[in-house]
Amino acid sequence: MYHRTMWARSLVWCALALAACDDPELVHGCPSLTEPQAAPGEPIDGDTYTSFAAPLLQQYCTRCHATTLSGAARSGAPVGLDWDDEATVRQHLAAIRRTIGVRNVMPPSEPRPSCDERHRLVRWIDADAP
Repeated sequence: MYHRTMWARSLVWCALALAACDDPELVHGCPSLTEPQAAPGEPIDGDTYTSFAAPLLQQYCTRCHATTLSGAARSGAPVGLDWDDEATVRQHLAAIRRTIGVRNVMPPSEPRPSCDERHRLVRWIDADAP
């Protein structure tokens, strides 16, 4: 009887461990979105640069990443990575995706986008950033 109980407990622990492997890795509290979240060209609820991405970047990113900032006002943001300029954003979509959707490290302080907002931006990028 003891061996059956121990075997059953071991089986339960193994099942729990395997189930945990299916959970997405959390990085800074949000899933690390390493896999594509949309197919290129997929309709994504009407999100566009103008209707979604630009306002999100304005809300969370341009306090450091803006064409109007220089020197210490950029808080360490590299010169030229200005998220208030659409052409620059489009040129750096892969880096933005990694930073906000995989590594979840930006912005470094509050306010920060929610996990849902991060997912939505990654989905927009994966759909070829309409």
